[in-house]
Amino acid sequence: MRIAGSTPFEQVLIETEDTAALALQVSGDYRGELRRLSGAVVRATGTLAGPGQLRVSEYEILEIAGHVPVVGILETATGHVAVVRASGARVEVHAVPPELLEQAGAKVWVILDANGEVKGYGIIRER
Repeated sequence: MRIAGSTPFEQVLIETEDTAALALQVSGDYRGELRRLSGAVVRATGTLAGPGQLRVSEYEILEIAGHVPVVGILETATGHVAVVRASGARVEVHAVPPELLEQAGAKVWVILDANGEVKGYGIIRER
């Protein structure tokens, strides 16, 4: 994932595994989320929506800065902090920065250490 250009001509681009192919411009409902993932390695599926354009129907974050992130909705209502994956599985997280706690209900990615402590995070979609 990368961002090219500047406002109002900003493009969200996915580079394909085929190095001979050009990057595809992202369109569709997930464009805003993918825009926030510049630099991440993602697997996106969708349909070609014109020359050089991919209408993304789903995506998965494979890697951010060399780490596999936990992705889901940040939940704090139970007295514990957890990221709830799309499957419904809950991953408890610890040592959560106050700025992240303020984003309860948002779709986030977090990088955790072996103890479940947050070492990095990002907001994918506001609550």
